[in-house]
Amino acid sequence: MKKRVSIFFLLSISSHSLFAKDFSLIGDIRERFETLDGMNKKAYGNTALLIGNPNDRLLVSRMQLGFGYQVSSTVKLNVLGYYASVYGWSLRYNDFRKISGYKNYMIDPQEDLDFAKLNIEVQTLFGIHGLSTKIGRQSNRYGDKRILGPGNWGNSYGWLWDLAKVSYKFDDNFIDVFYGQTKDKDKHRLSLFRKHVYAGAGIYSHFKTEANGAIEPFVIYKDGLYTGVGNGQNTEKSYTYGVRAYDTDLFCFNYDLTYAKADGTIKTKDYDAYGYAAKIGYRFKSVAWKPNFVVGQIYASGDDDPNDNIVKTFRTPFGGTDGSLYGRMDIMRWSNLVENVLELHLYPKENMHLKLSYHDFSLSDANDAWTYYKKYNINGNHDDELGQEYDVEFKWKYAKDLEFQAIYAYFDAGAFVTKNVLDNNAQRVFLQVKYTLKN
Repeated sequence: MKKRVSIFFLLSISSHSLFAKDFSLIGDIRERFETLDGMNKKAYGNTALLIGNPNDRLLVSRMQLGFGYQVSSTVKLNVLGYYASVYGWSLRYNDFRKISGYKNYMIDPQEDLDFAKLNIEVQTLFGIHGLSTKIGRQSNRYGDKRILGPGNWGNSYGWLWDLAKVSYKFDDNFIDVFYGQTKDKDKHRLSLFRKHVYAGAGIYSHFKTEANGAIEPFVIYKDGLYTGVGNGQNTEKSYTYGVRAYDTDLFCFNYDLTYAKADGTIKTKDYDAYGYAAKIGYRFKSVAWKPNFVVGQIYASGDDDPNDNIVKTFRTPFGGTDGSLYGRMDIMRWSNLVENVLELHLYPKENMHLKLSYHDFSLSDANDAWTYYKKYNINGNHDDELGQEYDVEFKWKYAKDLEFQAIYAYFDAGAFVTKNVLDNNAQRVFLQVKYTLKN
């Protein structure tokens, strides 16, 4: 590890002298210490029968290195490789194997060696100002990453695409059209153009409304590629459409609203579900630390009858799922969920952000599952209270290329968890440092 870090910093120092002005070196190193108490990625609880250890102590590392090369005034090549590893994890390689029909693939959330970017951009396409295209490996993220991610907190990213995108920008607005396929995550092999899991297409738009606001209509198509008959087939042909509207400063108020409707088919069933996220806040600009109070509700429909011919459980098409969206415990998804949230944002200094948040989680339908762990009510229970979570997050931008972050999260298990899964609470701690190469 020390050898890799030394090489990375050497490249950082020498990049200006080594490369011409059309060549820019990019990358970062992120080191994070995590503690898990009472849960892990595969199971909730403290019993010996669980997969892995519910009390791991982890060193999570990710190094990214690449470059941007301006081939001409309108053409740019982007390359960014990453190496993600974790030390101290009790979960094994095969714990993240997905089976679909007679095929299998890996979705490893922590360890991977692959490309985050491997694409070419062309500006002023066909001589039209504002029209551009990007083809190749890319993240395809928009807005708050709730509809199209990936989340970036996970070590090996969330969704990464091999994608073709055409974008038209005018003033501060844009309309993007894309088609591509999402890659698997296998630490033993580069994905490149092998083992794609889903195909997807869509339109995502952004139209400025006020100085600090916008409205973003979208429509997304998702197609599961592993369709063989058998256990776990991911056959899906779904459409998710809706709109996001936000403003970061409207007479000291701020809001962020998203509505999404889903239709189509999943396996042999019709798909009919919806979700929304609504947050509104007020910032006291003249008060010390400029407090911003935010209240909100996040909702995703559940299925009142999982045995009928309609899937009513909403799930984000290609959105992020990590803790920045649904609590830092990272045990919830935007699926069969009601989350009532209170947030207090404080800014002790311009380069510091302190966030205190309270989350009240429940199932939107008690007949459906806690989707993160695929747990249902048992023994005739009909509980829907998942529990309450308390988060403290502190971020310090120490310098333009160096950032520190500390997070504490505590989950007080509710009746659904204590009666159907295990009667224990859980907590997590994160301590992170990130160095970004600035060229």
